[in-house]
Amino acid sequence: MKFAHTLQLNAVPEWLDNYVSYESLKKLIFQLEKEHVDDINNNTDPEKIIEHKENGEYKFLNALDLQLEKVFDFYTQKESELYQILDQLESEINGERGYDYPKKQSVTPLEDLDSTYGAPNSRASTQERDNTITRKPSRFSRASIASRASRTSRRESRLSMESRMSVDNREDDVLVQHLSDVRSQLILLYISLSELESYLELNRTAFEKILKKYDKVLERNLRPQYLNKMVMDSRPFMPQTMETLRGQLSRVEDIFADTFCGGNRTIALRQMKSHLRDQITFERNTVWKDMVRQERRKHDTKLIEPKLIKTYRIPFTRLQISSGLIWQLVSFLVAIAALIILLLVDTFGNRQENYCFALLIFAAIMWATEAIPLYATSCLIPFMIVPMGIMRNPDGSSMPAKAAAKAVFASMFSGTIMMLLGGFALAAALSKYGIAKAFASHVLSRAGTRPRWVLLAIMFVSGFLSMFISNVATPVLCFSLIDPILRTLPDRSRVAPCLILGIALSSCIGGMTSPISSPQNIVTIQYLNPNPGWGLWFAPALPIAILSMFVCWSLLLLVYRPASDTPHLNTIKPTKESITWKQVFVLLITIATIALWCAETAMEEHIGDTGVIAAIPLFVFFGTSILTKEDLNSFLWSVVVLAQGGMALGNAVTSSGLLQDIALRLKNGISDLNVIAILAIFCFLILVFATFVSHTVAALIIVPIVQQVGQQLPVPHPNLLVMGAGLACSAGMGLPVSGYPNMSAVMLEDPSGKPYVTTKDFIITGIPTSIICTCLIFTLGYGIMSGIGY
Repeated sequence: MKFAHTLQLNAVPEWLDNYVSYESLKKLIFQLEKEHVDDINNNTDPEKIIEHKENGEYKFLNALDLQLEKVFDFYTQKESELYQILDQLESEINGERGYDYPKKQSVTPLEDLDSTYGAPNSRASTQERDNTITRKPSRFSRASIASRASRTSRRESRLSMESRMSVDNREDDVLVQHLSDVRSQLILLYISLSELESYLELNRTAFEKILKKYDKVLERNLRPQYLNKMVMDSRPFMPQTMETLRGQLSRVEDIFADTFCGGNRTIALRQMKSHLRDQITFERNTVWKDMVRQERRKHDTKLIEPKLIKTYRIPFTRLQISSGLIWQLVSFLVAIAALIILLLVDTFGNRQENYCFALLIFAAIMWATEAIPLYATSCLIPFMIVPMGIMRNPDGSSMPAKAAAKAVFASMFSGTIMMLLGGFALAAALSKYGIAKAFASHVLSRAGTRPRWVLLAIMFVSGFLSMFISNVATPVLCFSLIDPILRTLPDRSRVAPCLILGIALSSCIGGMTSPISSPQNIVTIQYLNPNPGWGLWFAPALPIAILSMFVCWSLLLLVYRPASDTPHLNTIKPTKESITWKQVFVLLITIATIALWCAETAMEEHIGDTGVIAAIPLFVFFGTSILTKEDLNSFLWSVVVLAQGGMALGNAVTSSGLLQDIALRLKNGISDLNVIAILAIFCFLILVFATFVSHTVAALIIVPIVQQVGQQLPVPHPNLLVMGAGLACSAGMGLPVSGYPNMSAVMLEDPSGKPYVTTKDFIITGIPTSIICTCLIFTLGYGIMSGIGY
C-alpha cells in the first residue's frame, strides 16, 4: 500500500487537514524533477541548472517548513486541551474521594456504583436515607453515601449497577449519571491521547518518507540534515515529548483502574482498548468508503468518456440483453451447431475419429471466440471425451469409460504441468522479494539518458525477465520501472508509446526464450520427445529472440524517432535496499533449479522428468515460508486449467487416431516439399492464428497436428517442426489482443486519461516485427535445430 493511502487510512478524520500534506509534497518533487529534465533537454547552461536546483530545493524546504509549523501548532493546541481536561477530571475525582467514609468500609462513591468492585458496603440507618430524600440532592454528600451503604447492607450479595439503578432514588440517579459521564470522559480522553500519539508517529514517518523520496528522485542528500536539525528538534517530535504523552496515557489508565476497576490495571486496559479498537474500526471503514468514492470520482473526470454498453430488448418481452452477451450466445450456438453437424457427418469413416474431430472444432470455436472463459472450456473437455467414447485402446477397440476416464485425468497432470507450477513458484519468489525489480533498476540506471539506449536497455531487461518470471508478469513490472520517465515527459511526447511498445513487444519475444516463459512453451514441450531441457531450448530460442529484439528496436526508432522531441530522459534510480538472506536464498534455489533443468537430459536416467526438478522450488519455498498460502492462491490457475484441458484434448485426438489420419492426408499434399518449406507453412499458419486469437490456443490446437505431420514425413522431423511451431506462437504480436503483454500495454493511460498506445501503433510496428521474427524461426531456427539433431 502506498504511504499516502496508509496516512489517510490511519489518520483521525477530524484532524485530516492538520497532517503533513504528503501528496502535495510528492507532486512538488515530481514537478522539480520534470523541470530538471526540461533544463537538460533545452540545453540550459550548467550554471543555470545548478541555480534552478538550488531554487527548487529552497522551494521544497519552504514547503516542508510550512508543514512542520502546521504540525507544531496543531499538536501544541491539542496537547494543551487534552492535558487540561485530564487535570480537571483528576481533580474532580480526587475531590470526590476526599469525603470521610465509615471506618468499617473504605469505599468511594465511584467504587460503590461500579460492578467490578466487590467489597461489601458499611451499614447506615434507614432514617438517614429517608432524611436525604427531603433535602436538595448534592453530589456525593455524606448522607447519600450513608443511605447507599444502608441499602446495600440488606443484600446478601452485591448487585450490578443496572439492578441498583432501578431502585435508587432521585439522588442516586444523579450519582449514576455523573459516574457514567466520568467514565465516558476518561475513555474519550484515552482515545484522544492515543490518537495524538498516532498523529505524531504518522507525521514523523511522513517527513522521513517524503525526504527519502526527494533524495532518491532528485539525487540529493537532504534527509539526514533536515530530520536531525528540524524535525527531531521540533517539540512534537522530541523524545521527551513522546515520553510525556505516554506518561499521560498511563495516568489515565491509573485513574480509570482506581475508579472503576478496583485498582486492577489489566481490566482497565482491556476495557479502554476495546473502546479504542471499536473507534478505529469505525473510522477506518468510513475513511475507506471515502477513499473509494474519491478514486471513483477521479476516474470519472477523465477526458475519455466511459464506453456505454449497448443493450437490446428481447422481442415480446421487457428484458434487456447486452451486446457482449449476444456475442457470447451467438458464438456458443455456432459452436453447438458445428458440433451437432460434425457428429452426424461421416468425415473420416470412423466413429471415434468423427466424434473427436467434432469435439476439436467445437473446442477451437469456443476458445477462439471466448464464448465462455478459456479455462471453463477446458473444464468441459474431459466431460465430453468420456461419454462420447472417443478414446481407443492400442489395438483399435473402444476404451471402456472407466479406463478412458483414468487416461484422460492422467494426461491432465503431467511433468509439464508440474514444471509450469515450478515456474510460477520461481516467479512469485523473485517478484515478492524484489529481486527482479532490483536487477532491472540497476541495469536501467546504467543505460544513460539517451532515448535509444534506454529503449534498448528496457527491451532486453523485459526479454530477460520474461525467461524467469513469465511474460505475463514482466510487462507490469517494467511499466512501473519507467514511471519516473513517463511522468517527466512533455505532452504528446513520442517517447512514451515507443517505450511502452518496446516493453510489450520484447516481452512477447521473450515468451519464446525459455520453457517456463509462456504457457505455449509448456504445451509445446509436451509434444517434444525427448524433453529438450533448458539447454537445447536455448540453442534456437535465444539467437532468434536477440535478433528479433534488435529488429524491433530499429523499427521503433525508425517509426517514432524518440530523440526528436526529447533528447534526454530522466534517469531511473536503482533500488538501494540492502541485500537480505532471504533474497540470497531465493537466488540460490532459482539458480540451482535452472541448472538442473539445463542438465536434465544428462540426468534423465536418475531424474526421469523435468517435473521432478520443478518440485524443488515448490517444496523449498513453501516449506520455509518464503512463499505462503496467499502466494499459492495468486498463481495463474486459469492458465494451468487451460493447459490441462488442452492436454486432455491432445490425448483424445491422439488416442482416437484422428491426428494420424489428418497427418497422413496433409502428408500427401506436402510430402514433396522440403522440411524448411513445411516449417514455414506451419509457422505462418500459427502466426495468423496467434495474432488474432491467442498464443496459447494456437499451441493447443495446431502443435499436436504439427507433431503428427512431422512423424509421417518420409524422413521424420517431429521435434524440429514442433519446436519451430512453438516458437512461432510467441511471434504473434501485431494486435492488442495478441498476448498478455500487448493487453497490458494498451490499458496504460497518461494523466489526462488518453491511452499511450492504440491499435494503430501495434499494427505499424508489431506486424513487421512478427513477420521478421517468423522468418528467422524457419531460417536461422531451422539451421540451429537441424544442427542439434532435430
